Amino acid sequence: MLTRILTAGAALFLGAQLTHAQGAADRLQGILSNVPQAVVEGVEAPIVAGYGNGDAIRWIAVRGAQAGRNPNTPNRFAALRSAAPMQRAIIEGTPDAEIRASVGLTALDWIETWEVAVGPVRVGAMDIIPDSEMRLRGAFFSSGFTEEDRAGTPIFWLGEADYQPDPARIDEANPFGGDMGLPVRMAFLGDRAIWATGWPALEAIGVPAGATLASRADAQRLVGGLRRVGNLGGLVSVRCWLRNGAEVPITGAETSPVAGLALADYAHRETEGAAMVLALDEGIDAEVIATRLRDAWPILSDLPSPAEPDISAGGGTITVTMRSDWGDDGAATNAAYEVFMSVLDSGRLGFLLNR
Repeated sequence: MLTRILTAGAALFLGAQLTHAQGAADRLQGILSNVPQAVVEGVEAPIVAGYGNGDAIRWIAVRGAQAGRNPNTPNRFAALRSAAPMQRAIIEGTPDAEIRASVGLTALDWIETWEVAVGPVRVGAMDIIPDSEMRLRGAFFSSGFTEEDRAGTPIFWLGEADYQPDPARIDEANPFGGDMGLPVRMAFLGDRAIWATGWPALEAIGVPAGATLASRADAQRLVGGLRRVGNLGGLVSVRCWLRNGAEVPITGAETSPVAGLALADYAHRETEGAAMVLALDEGIDAEVIATRLRDAWPILSDLPSPAEPDISAGGGTITVTMRSDWGDDGAATNAAYEVFMSVLDSGRLGFLLNR
């Protein structure tokens, strides 16, 4: 198993070097390709995945602070805008000090990260600097983790049973499944940390065998929709949800034909952009829904739109993109991305999709 994990570490490290040359479609396909379908077989829960590059926004946020347009907290902005969905929710609702007390990490540690979660099956990786590894180790030791050195690879782990939540382990400030009280296994590989909530998942991402999540038809459609996104700047994050027998996070769209959703966040100097992709069930006419979406767009969000969206359809998907300047708050938030979130939450898009 350790040989395979070391191979994974090398592959993930090499992939990190190509970050700036890849767009949202490639990054999403890459992280879904890390996880074999067999790892989540039989789990009926949304497939939630995210990739983020905190450094793509960190120094832009610094310039915003220097210009007096946002508070001088660029590391927190970088963490919020680059973290995978479940980790973002924890960072958003938890003070930095509590996260550090829980797992030793600070907002600075969200550099390049990815995570795939399906119910209790969660797996991911993140860049680590010497300080963050030291803090993680210290937090794990103080939390009762066991350290094993296998073939020169240090692995920290806690929880005897794979994927089994334990109420006694629930820690709302722990971004590695702590909100569910899940077990954790983490391997340190140079400047990367790879983690999972079960030994099978940790082993499976070493050399993925068989069909991966990227080969699912809904995932392929979603990636295809992201390929229609033009140059909106440097990729800060891409996040996706595949229905997988459950629901995607669109209020009121529980019975709609949406099989998958993706959101991407971009930044460049003093501009920002965002993309939203809806992957539809096979046989649904995407252009018909795209036409409804164009007509209804002005009333779908509770927030003012910073620019007019571009809405296109093709390959069973609808792609919405928007680009604007970075607004009054500098790089603290992405106004276009926030509009997309408002559209998803308002319930009006769900009503439109259910027609």
